[in-house]
Amino acid sequence: MSDEQLNTSHALPENHKDWLLTQAFTRLQQRQFVDALKLLQGLRVLAPCDAEVYRMLSYALLSVDQPEECLMMVDKYLQHIPSETDTEAISWIQERAKARLEKAQSDGSEQQSEES
Repeated sequence: MSDEQLNTSHALPENHKDWLLTQAFTRLQQRQFVDALKLLQGLRVLAPCDAEVYRMLSYALLSVDQPEECLMMVDKYLQHIPSETDTEAISWIQERAKARLEKAQSDGSEQQSEES
């Protein structure tokens, strides 16, 4: 099977993608982050060029305290958005993920020095 056939066989109709994004958004609003992550990770496979999927994934990952993965999704989001897109919301997510990552690293360093 050619790459083109593979890509079109996995093409997700726009209305299905929108429905799944709505379901993920609803889960995020209800603070059901694990359920939202499952939906969004599936969407990432089915719609790998959709920036909205990466934005929502970054928020969900931040919410379940996975800052490293969150920062990877922020980078993916920034790669897929048009240049004139407002980045205020993603910058907020990115700053918090970096702060959590730094805190986790400093907590790990403190814990190691206490054990020595």
